[in-house]
Amino acid sequence: MWDRARKSAREAREFASLHALAFHADGAPELPRSKSAHPFQQEQRRQCVSGEWRGRAVQRFSTSAITVELMTLPGTLPRLQVIPSGLERGALAVGGWVVPTGDSAFDSRWTVMTDDAEFAAAFLSPRIREALLHPAASGRALVVDGSALYLWAPGEQPWSDTRVRFEFLSVISGRIEADVWARFDATPRGLAESQASAVWLPGDEPAEAQVQWRVAPLPVDDDAPEMLG
Repeated sequence: MWDRARKSAREAREFASLHALAFHADGAPELPRSKSAHPFQQEQRRQCVSGEWRGRAVQRFSTSAITVELMTLPGTLPRLQVIPSGLERGALAVGGWVVPTGDSAFDSRWTVMTDDAEFAAAFLSPRIREALLHPAASGRALVVDGSALYLWAPGEQPWSDTRVRFEFLSVISGRIEADVWARFDATPRGLAESQASAVWLPGDEPAEAQVQWRVAPLPVDDDAPEMLG
């Protein structure tokens, strides 16, 4: 057990050094705001790496039960969880009731859970669903929770695919439609009353690059597209 922990800490340090991120031997940085407490809020976060990835704050850490790759969003959105078939939700209880999307190919591979069906329908645009069918999403559940967008998987996951997970989160963040921000962003903006009708939208996201889908060895699904653009 100790050998495994030391190996994971060494890999975390190497990953942080390679990508100009910070490794936190003791403690962990503050988590982004959520609609309520994050389910891992009170957990000890181990092997935590944090910093900036394509203009967004990121963290990667493990708890006693799960591994999380997290990216901070530019606004505050309702809670939603998209769970791949075969992954037990019990490790991370996020979301409300099951909401089918009506896309049979997608619904056969993912379960969508939320307490805001309108948000789920708006967030899961064709481009978001396309990305979720890519091998870069393999083995992870996706959660939107306030200002946090993150992936999780049970147990201690290898560091070898952390880069592709951060790239995947960057793609998902960039594919959130402007209409979603206009309708659902709950971030207080401190506007004067005369400006209350103004609509805040996040700035332009970095353009997607092919390298985002070509950065780590991942399981390949014959039904998934080889490249997204």
